[in-house]
Amino acid sequence: MRDVLVARALTTLNNNMKFLSLIAISLCAVSIFAQDDTVRVETNLVTLNVSVTKGGKAVSGLSKTDFSILDNGVVRPIDIFSAENAPISYGIVYDLHPTNDEQTLSVLAALKKFTGGIGSSDDFFVTVFNEKGSLTTEFVPTHDQILRQTDAGVSSLYDAIFAASHRISRSRNQKRVLLVLTDGTDHNSQHSLKELKLRLRSINLPVYSLTFGGERRQQYSYSDIFQNTPRQVFRVGEANELDRAALGDLSKTSGGQRLDAGTQNREYLAALLNKVSDDVKSQYVVGFYPENSDGKWHTLKISVNRQKQQKLKLSSRKGYQSPRP
Repeated sequence: MRDVLVARALTTLNNNMKFLSLIAISLCAVSIFAQDDTVRVETNLVTLNVSVTKGGKAVSGLSKTDFSILDNGVVRPIDIFSAENAPISYGIVYDLHPTNDEQTLSVLAALKKFTGGIGSSDDFFVTVFNEKGSLTTEFVPTHDQILRQTDAGVSSLYDAIFAASHRISRSRNQKRVLLVLTDGTDHNSQHSLKELKLRLRSINLPVYSLTFGGERRQQYSYSDIFQNTPRQVFRVGEANELDRAALGDLSKTSGGQRLDAGTQNREYLAALLNKVSDDVKSQYVVGFYPENSDGKWHTLKISVNRQKQQKLKLSSRKGYQSPRP
């Protein structure tokens, strides 16, 4: 009798172990598939904002079947498509230095007017930084809040854009844009311009930079008494032209553009921001999953059916940086 009971107990234990093993295998399978889906979405999906215009006006009403994508010359099926009226996530980066209180108040007033007019399905965040650090909020901060709470964090242009690109990548909307208000000068960022370019090449984030500050340039002259040459003229802030050109190139390669804000009048800045917003609203978001990751630069070419016949003009980023396998 004792042997029978022992045998039954061993059989029950063995069955329980098999059951637990099946559960473990199932959980592992679920975990593997979940991880695979997560990796695929975060690292492999390639999306791009596409502007379609005719005679300078946005073309609406296009569908997924109207578009085609070539990835390094190979046709890719379109997996993601959003029409021009899709909600937008805005990242706003405001470079507070060099500036003064009047300019800051004008820029903040322009940002408040702009964000007050975005759609209910849209969202945004604002990062304000200066030499002391940065402040990031999901509302437009006041001047007093900036003075009291801007500390630690990033304090330079390229670092601020780099950090904002990571924050906006977690936003809920597929259509995303980064608005950068700056004089274009970087102040000793930890990330180089090359690193920032590589970062933006790996994601779909059009950067629209609104640059100002050229009016602060001062002119000086000097002469070389040893060479007895004519007086030479140089301008303080001349390097800013190179900085703004670099920022313009960064914006263009990301699928955005650089706009010269010129003055910091609040009405003018708000109108400029609204113009950018209108451009982004009219864009389509198109995406696909590449067959593999090779760590190389891929050239993209997107087209629309009957594009030449209808004289349509398309604008989007020209490629993407594939992640390393």
